[in-house]
Amino acid sequence: MSAPVEQRNGESAPAPADRDSRKVAEIMLDPTQVDSNGNANGNGLGQPRTHTYSEALEIVGEGWFHTVLLFVTGLCLMSVVNETINVGFIISAAECDLGLTFADKGLVNGAAFLGVVLSSYVWGFLSDTWGRRKVLLLASTSTLVLSVLSTFSPHVWVLIGTRFLVGVCVSGNAATSYAYLAEFHGEASRAKVIAWAAMFMAIGLIFLPTLAWLIIPLEDRFELRLFGMRYAMWRIYLLVCSLELTLIIGGLSWLPESGKFLLTRGQQEKVLHILANIYRLNQGKPEHTFPVKIVRLDAMDSSYAEDFQRRSALGLRYMWEQTVPLFRPPLLRHTLKASILMFGLFAASSGLFLWVPDILNTYLQHEDMKLCDVIELMHANKTRIGKGGSDAHCPIPINANIFMITSAMGVIFLACYVLNGFIINLVGKKVLLNSWYVVCGICGVGVLWTSDFYLTLILIAAFVSSGCLGGVVSAISVDLFPTNYRAMALCLILMTGRLGAMAGSNAIAFLLTYDCDLIFILFGGLLLVCALIGATLTET
Repeated sequence: MSAPVEQRNGESAPAPADRDSRKVAEIMLDPTQVDSNGNANGNGLGQPRTHTYSEALEIVGEGWFHTVLLFVTGLCLMSVVNETINVGFIISAAECDLGLTFADKGLVNGAAFLGVVLSSYVWGFLSDTWGRRKVLLLASTSTLVLSVLSTFSPHVWVLIGTRFLVGVCVSGNAATSYAYLAEFHGEASRAKVIAWAAMFMAIGLIFLPTLAWLIIPLEDRFELRLFGMRYAMWRIYLLVCSLELTLIIGGLSWLPESGKFLLTRGQQEKVLHILANIYRLNQGKPEHTFPVKIVRLDAMDSSYAEDFQRRSALGLRYMWEQTVPLFRPPLLRHTLKASILMFGLFAASSGLFLWVPDILNTYLQHEDMKLCDVIELMHANKTRIGKGGSDAHCPIPINANIFMITSAMGVIFLACYVLNGFIINLVGKKVLLNSWYVVCGICGVGVLWTSDFYLTLILIAAFVSSGCLGGVVSAISVDLFPTNYRAMALCLILMTGRLGAMAGSNAIAFLLTYDCDLIFILFGGLLLVCALIGATLTET
């Protein structure tokens, strides 16, 4: 800790007990330096004024630095979508190379989600212990390495294993990006930039099929061999999907650690240097003119710093202490309800979306049939091929239109995110949530009764758009739990949602071979049940 600062004229020194109870992190970059603007920040005797971290951020302002920060953290969130969903666009193209069955495709689709589920808690703990930037760098670098290695998978189980590890690593970006972004923004701009960063995930749902449309149909035109194996276009697609991680790593190498995190660790001088550098980038003024000379944590963040020291001392035991109360009354009912709501929307939305490209590749050849009739035909063909039937052929032709259709669904996702942002305060969170659940559930069940190709696509798009409710469920969940349990509760609820995506994908893999109608009956019905549960939610 730095030396105590003299008291202002006319002020009495606080009692030692008062000083100890505050535990406020204060620092001085250069106590002898007088502000270039005169004594505006001092007490008339050349003594610098103490600023809270929030006040320092207001002086720093917003500019070039925050633009880069938003872009990098947005890409971090987008990388989570890319690395968990991109395999859905390759399973048709990779079917012959790896001999994929429906069950194999379900495991490939769900592997990354399982990795995210199992590692989310650990990454959140490491973020609070090691630092936001360090965790994001580690997660992004390891994800890049493993994602590139997965493109060389010679067998389906190697692909499943590497994609699982990719999920484990990319989970660090999901657990840390929001905190890293928020801690460089004040109260006035924090919610706004978090909403903008979240839109990068919807952009990912447009980027993935567009990239697939550009790359995968080139299979007939190019033949590439690496290390003695045919490096097919689906492998190149996975490789290109991971290249955005190089932008993230480059951006994080330039960006500093979170100033608020460093203050909680007592690294005070670093904080002032970081803020002065941001001030130079945003305001275009030299660092030495930065008027803040002493900075401390805000009152609320000071209590967070004490809690942080407790977390560091207890380690993983702290996670246990924060989790157990969520499964005891009175919080148990809130935990179960919110978890079911998140599980349902992820199972229906992400679970089916991962299969849309593979299903559409056959559906586009039989546009005058009901969707489930096409799926039964698809299963019959695969069974005949598995028995060595005469119409077995490889590679399977890929219709480029499937990627344009899924890209259009991504646009619908983005539009739904924007629409929810406009109307959520007008109609209320619960009304918006339950209305969406009802509409999406009815659209899912409605797929069974139409043979019109375009109407079927509209119903499927509406059904999977339930995924945009994730933010609404999170917003409602914040009001369901006391402040000291909110972070762990949200982590648990999101984990349950990703578990739903994995379970949904594998359930669909089974139902595709057993009874296609049950896919839409069960998942459409699940969303309707979620609407009933959502109607019973009450805030604490």
